[in-house]
Amino acid sequence: MSSDRTMITNRLLETLTKEWGVRPTSYGIVGHSLGCGTVDRTGDESWTRVCIAGGQPSLRGPSCLFVGSRGDGAVPVDRALGTLRGYDFAPLDERTVRAKSYNEFLPPRSYLIFDNDSTNAPPPNHISFLSEGTNDAMVGFLSPLLPVARLLKIPVLDFDRYQASRDSGVTGDGVFEAADDE
Repeated sequence: MSSDRTMITNRLLETLTKEWGVRPTSYGIVGHSLGCGTVDRTGDESWTRVCIAGGQPSLRGPSCLFVGSRGDGAVPVDRALGTLRGYDFAPLDERTVRAKSYNEFLPPRSYLIFDNDSTNAPPPNHISFLSEGTNDAMVGFLSPLLPVARLLKIPVLDFDRYQASRDSGVTGDGVFEAADDE
């Protein structure tokens, strides 16, 4: 599967640069969940990387933002904490990021863990990081099956949690604030 992703990513880059004439001065890549593996394998050490709701941050190169949530039922954020701390990733505070009240730029290796300690809302779930429209369409499609999945304890990548939270918009706002400075 990883070779398929690599092939797709390389073809996209080739199309952008050779066929469309895009001349980038730098590169960056964002991945969600399993896409964090693609983030880690794509490009060289000069690329900026953003890993969202994945098992581990990328250690390739000097710039990586890792974003996770204590509410992620599919990929527990605790899996990444040892790596984040062991490789000196700087922790970011959710309130500070949302308010953009930090000095200058974020540290090149940093992480943001949503826990919503300061609000009454539950922290984002695994798919809260994806687009609101896509999530709403998927929940609409899966709605008849979600009660059965809950009853049988079948994991559904947190679509059952998202059905109740509908929090992609507010979650995306926080992620964009942090990623914007990477």
